Amino acid sequence: MAKAYLEQSGDVAELVVSAPPLNLFDNELIGDLEVAVSQIAARARTGDARAALLRADGKVFCAGVDVHEFQGLSTVAGAHLMARFLAIVQSVEGLPVPTLAVVHALNLTIGFELSLGCDLMWAAEGASFGLVEATVGLTPGGGGTQRLVARAGVARAAELVMTGDVYLAAEMHRWGVVNRVLPGDELLGRAREFAAQLAAGPTAATAIGKRLLLTARDHGVAAADAITPRETGRIFATRDLEAGITSLLEQGPRKATFEGR
Repeated sequence: MAKAYLEQSGDVAELVVSAPPLNLFDNELIGDLEVAVSQIAARARTGDARAALLRADGKVFCAGVDVHEFQGLSTVAGAHLMARFLAIVQSVEGLPVPTLAVVHALNLTIGFELSLGCDLMWAAEGASFGLVEATVGLTPGGGGTQRLVARAGVARAAELVMTGDVYLAAEMHRWGVVNRVLPGDELLGRAREFAAQLAAGPTAATAIGKRLLLTARDHGVAAADAITPRETGRIFATRDLEAGITSLLEQGPRKATFEGR
């Protein structure tokens, strides 16, 4: 059975990590994730997936990497493994649809980094997060360090990376890493409702919005400004904008039905 798989609910693709009991990442799980994310990308291109939700089965979201994967690695092999971790985070980040990570419990190292590759992150009140690589003499290699800098700032990212400590969801919310914290028994249901709302939105425009957000994050405001006219100008060719304007004029605000095209 695959350690990561897709479920489809309407226009929302759910990417599920399922490697009980701890959802430890190994080469097999990474391979399954690579396949699943490529499938979401393909569905997004055809309009069959207009949002994606990342979740995990079991009592923990992810307890980290199976340390057996690190044993005996040369510097070249270690760099290759880290490159695979980073690439899967980048592939989730690059999906042209809104993405929501739903973290119900403990989420460490690469699981946390994968969540940081999503546009938004929701967590249960009892969830906790950590980049604990320092406890085994390592540092995060899946892009978590730099993505935490973008969300929480250098000083707070440094605290997570250098201490290897674990932090509760409420703290991550205060730091701007987690968007919402909800009771555990409400989390998945409400997250699915929210993902469906995102999927029903003008997702062609959202994809361009994502591009501007990432450009601003990675290259600064001036770089985002430089591409804004060209990128936002493309929206004027979409059916969604035409439908949105017509709906606003005839029915008032927030009544439009969008196709993502």
